Amino acid sequence: MGSSKTASEVAEMLDLKPHPEGGFYSETFRDFSITLGKSQLPPRYKVDRPVSTSIYFLLPSGSVSHLHRIPCAETWHFYTGEPLTVFELHDDGHIELTVLGSDLDAGHRPQYTVPPNIWFGSFPTLDVASFASDGSLLVKSPKRDPESHYSLVGCTCAPAFQFEDFELAKLADLKALGPHAEPLLNYLVLPS
Repeated sequence: MGSSKTASEVAEMLDLKPHPEGGFYSETFRDFSITLGKSQLPPRYKVDRPVSTSIYFLLPSGSVSHLHRIPCAETWHFYTGEPLTVFELHDDGHIELTVLGSDLDAGHRPQYTVPPNIWFGSFPTLDVASFASDGSLLVKSPKRDPESHYSLVGCTCAPAFQFEDFELAKLADLKALGPHAEPLLNYLVLPS
């Protein structure tokens, strides 16, 4: 796994708190050296903001980062633990998956950027045994201990993340996928 610390120990050491999308986070940097006014940004931005932000994000086994979207690009950086799958749902309904991790031979990537305004979330890669690329089938792995099975990543947003722009998905928002994707959507969308 890459760390002998439990998820709770990591959360305490890094002062991580529950995130509304799932998992735990702590903001580590907010760049106030440049502030972008709302008038300088595309209309999808609701408020003024600094140029960038960075967080730690911990996702224990059995948890997901529920589908959400933000108006800025978000770069994910893998730090330690088990691989983490970043899931993207594009407006045309196609699904894109990227596995963050340290095993480059297995296709893992240590860094990945999610484009702005895309529905996305993440899940511990080893929590899912298999699923169809169109979302029509999802087979979960047997339950694992969340204290010893987790992923620790970092996320950097530019322009900066602001909670005023954060939007959690609702099933009604995702009609582009159609009914065939119900198993995957039920796994990744926060219940109403």
